[in-house]
Amino acid sequence: MPSHSTDLSPSEAQLAMSRLLDGELSPDDADRLHAFLDENPDAMDWVESNQLIHDSENTAPFIDVESVWKDIEPVLEDRTQAPTKSGTFLHFPVLFKTLGFAAAFTLFASILWTSFVSSPETNTERYAASASVVEFVDTEIPDASPVVYTDEASGWTVVWVSEMDPMPEETS
Repeated sequence: MPSHSTDLSPSEAQLAMSRLLDGELSPDDADRLHAFLDENPDAMDWVESNQLIHDSENTAPFIDVESVWKDIEPVLEDRTQAPTKSGTFLHFPVLFKTLGFAAAFTLFASILWTSFVSSPETNTERYAASASVVEFVDTEIPDASPVVYTDEASGWTVVWVSEMDPMPEETS
């Protein structure tokens, strides 16, 4: 009796495809599967991609992990031994060490000197020399009066905007 592809559901066809790749499919079921695949090209693409995966898995070489580990283990033991020398990595002569400490001390002292010696007047002069000039102040506050001045302690230019009280309406 001839069989048709309609005898297989998609889930049965997937099971048959898996059994075909494993070599467990009977000849009668193989004929039914091939009839199903002839009418369903998408399923045929799936079988071909699985066949490529199956073939690549079977061609991969077998590696005996135990023998490879026995070859690697002595190399790792040689590399992990503690060094026999002790001491510093870089050796500098005493003269260079002394000069290095002197340079570090001089740098540190100069930074401290500049921070303690500067006076407030010097700071004000520095800020005043770099002060910007404000020529115009625009505000959206109605009846506002801007005041611009330089703060003498910090040398900063300050813009102060105060809202003016509205003028009373004059009556005639």
